[in-house]
Amino acid sequence: MNESEVPAGKGRSRRGVGCCSVLTLAATGIGWLAYASVDSTYPDVDPEKRARQLSGYSRDAYAALGMDRTVERGYADVHNYNRYDSNSCYPDGLFSIADPPVEGAYQLIHAWSMGKVDRAEALPALRRARDHLKAEGWRITHFGKDEQLEEWSVEAERDGGFSTGVTWEAEYHRLNGGSGGPCAMDPGWPEEKRKEEMEQGYSGSYDGPTLNFPPALTPARTPGGRQAAIS
Repeated sequence: MNESEVPAGKGRSRRGVGCCSVLTLAATGIGWLAYASVDSTYPDVDPEKRARQLSGYSRDAYAALGMDRTVERGYADVHNYNRYDSNSCYPDGLFSIADPPVEGAYQLIHAWSMGKVDRAEALPALRRARDHLKAEGWRITHFGKDEQLEEWSVEAERDGGFSTGVTWEAEYHRLNGGSGGPCAMDPGWPEEKRKEEMEQGYSGSYDGPTLNFPPALTPARTPGGRQAAIS
C-alpha cells in the first residue's frame, strides 16, 4: 500500500464497538474503537473471558502483519505497551455521558503499540493484515491513509459488535492497534460490591474489571501461519 493506492477516507467515521469514553481510547491511540450505543441492556460476560477473546483477535491481526518482533505484555512507555483498558457504559450511549454510568457495566479494550517502525515495513504489513482479516470473515471498514493525518490504517468489524485494527503513525514511526467489544455486565460485580461494603462500609462506584496484562504479541508461528483468535 502506498499513498496513491488507497484514497483518503473522506468524511469517514472512526468508530467501532461499545459505548465508552473516547478520551481513554484516544490516549491509547485507537480512538476508532469508540462509538455511541443506545442499548442500555447488556448481557452478563465474565471480564476474563472477554479479555481472552479480544487479545485473541489482536494476536491474530498482529501475526498477520508479518512483523518479526514481539510486543511484550505490560507498559514500557508511550510507544511500547500491550495492555487492557476499560470504559464506563451509559444508559443512552456516549451522548448521555453527563448521566451516571450503568453500575457494573464495562466496555473492554485491548490496546498495543510498537515503536521504531518505518514506512517501508509498516505499509506492506497493513496490507497483509487487511487481506488476512478479510479472509477470516471480518468486514473491512477502512483501509488506507487518513484524510487529515499522516496515518495509515486497516479497520475491521464483525458481528456481535467487535472491532479490530492497526494504525501506523508516520510522525512517531509507531504501529499501534487493538480490539474492542460491546458493553457487558460484570457478573461478579454485585457480589464484590456487597463484600467491599461489609468490609469497608462503602465500596464506591464500579471502576471496571481488574485484569492481568494480556499475553505477548508474537510473530506468526510458521511461514504463512497465523495464531488463531480465541472465541
